Amino acid sequence: MEQRRMVEFSGSDGFGMDGDLSDLVVNTPRHFPRGFSIYQAGEKGGAWRVVAGTVRLDRGLDGDGHDALASLAVVGDIIGAETLLLERYTFTARALSDCTLIPWNEYGERPGHEGLLKALARAEQRFADILALRTGRATERVARLFSIMSSGVVGRRARAGQVLPRLRDIAEITGLTIETVSRTIKQLRGEGLPGLSGGLSAVEREDDASGR
Repeated sequence: MEQRRMVEFSGSDGFGMDGDLSDLVVNTPRHFPRGFSIYQAGEKGGAWRVVAGTVRLDRGLDGDGHDALASLAVVGDIIGAETLLLERYTFTARALSDCTLIPWNEYGERPGHEGLLKALARAEQRFADILALRTGRATERVARLFSIMSSGVVGRRARAGQVLPRLRDIAEITGLTIETVSRTIKQLRGEGLPGLSGGLSAVEREDDASGR
């Protein structure tokens, strides 16, 4: 069951509220916990820049009833740019990890012709990255996903024991089974992959136990 979207106002005392992005104050950062819905395909809205975390974009359901992955958006990427032409979102966006978004016009940016071209170029590169996640050995696929998620993050070091995407999400993105993903993460952690050192986080243990 899809979780209800949650938005926390930056600089608040931790107060959270349910609501639509279009109802909030312009330029206020929007914080979304892992697994929460950001917007749905067909909704009206605007374009957003990812300033922290990773967003998963889906194009509906596949033949097995699972979310059909369209792309990922990481730090620096723009999501929802199609609304500048179509007014409505083409894809459904969900927080793959804890993430923060700001309106695209933050810091004086204006989503004009040049901005649209840059967003399109980044989207095409990300699409190529996603295709590569379905080839190679399990360790290569999972490590490549973590590499994509960390791209664009400047001046930050991956934290030991950080909360990873849900096992189910990693499995769907890489084309692996949940069991294989769980074993692969433990193997990569043992090999000292940055950001995976130390024990499983509480969320990972919960995912592992429930098979999510």
